[in-house]
Amino acid sequence: MTPQTTLKEYVLAWHDLRRDAQAAKYSHGQKNMIDTHIVPALGGRKLASITPRDLEVFYSELQHRDERRTKTLGKPLSDSMKRQVHNIMRQVFAEAVRHGDLLRNPADVVRPRYTREAAQDETSKAWTEEEAGRFYAVARQDRRGVAFCFMLSTGMRIGETLGLRWENVDVENGLVHVREALVSLSGKAHRTTPKTARSRRTIRVSGDALTILRDMPGQVQLDREAQGVRYVGSDAVFTTSRGLPILPDNVYKLMQALCQKAGVTYKGTHVLRHSFISIHGQKGQAVEVISAHVGHARASFTQDRYRTVFQKEREALTLDFAPLTKDSEEEV
Repeated sequence: MTPQTTLKEYVLAWHDLRRDAQAAKYSHGQKNMIDTHIVPALGGRKLASITPRDLEVFYSELQHRDERRTKTLGKPLSDSMKRQVHNIMRQVFAEAVRHGDLLRNPADVVRPRYTREAAQDETSKAWTEEEAGRFYAVARQDRRGVAFCFMLSTGMRIGETLGLRWENVDVENGLVHVREALVSLSGKAHRTTPKTARSRRTIRVSGDALTILRDMPGQVQLDREAQGVRYVGSDAVFTTSRGLPILPDNVYKLMQALCQKAGVTYKGTHVLRHSFISIHGQKGQAVEVISAHVGHARASFTQDRYRTVFQKEREALTLDFAPLTKDSEEEV
């Protein structure tokens, strides 16, 4: 780094060095944050000249800039997106401090002002067991909906499920090795490493989830016969009728339709993972066991971000000391 090095030069070089070590979807999203928010606002400034006050002003002016999304264009970024931008800035300046290019990290003393949206939002991110069962019954009858059933049964992420290949499935022993994920980058399929180090795991499947895996080869044969010369085929477990991997971007309309048919609220595909974790938690499964199964780095993250406490669990929690009082009176 030279005294003339700009933030744009530094942050792009910083990101480029880490790109191959990160999950593709995460790296792609990080690059979008840099190109959309950081470079236009502060990219031309010399890295060493940026102060905490500059960052304070920068954070206060963060807003949505995607012109394709007219409903949010020009509105303040969500707390989650602000946090992502701040984390990038903090890491970039920390790198400069470690290399001796800067004496201090300006992002250590200032951060965005959050609205605490998550704390204010009381909407459950998970379905109750009854709601999940209704959705499962409907999705199980759909050619592509069985992938949602598998996710709900196992807690696997959508990218892990749609990226599952037969070489990583041991049907005889009921084992699934999570080794990669399928993501959509600019509308194209891209295979990448799992989201985190602990996401790379082996899980045991049973019950109807195992039945789904056992039935898939038969479905492939039916598709092959129905499609004829149009059939392409692949080594993916969950495929389109032409045998091609299902893109994560192409399942949202299907899930909305299945939710409507089942009479449950559509909450995005991640509701399947939230529901898996929360229903197991309701049944008394230890959070550290659930966390290890779904591939989270920390049990505390599973508890704080994914575990919904259902209203039913909060019923009849009033402590009644009347029987103890009566026993005490009788003794007297």
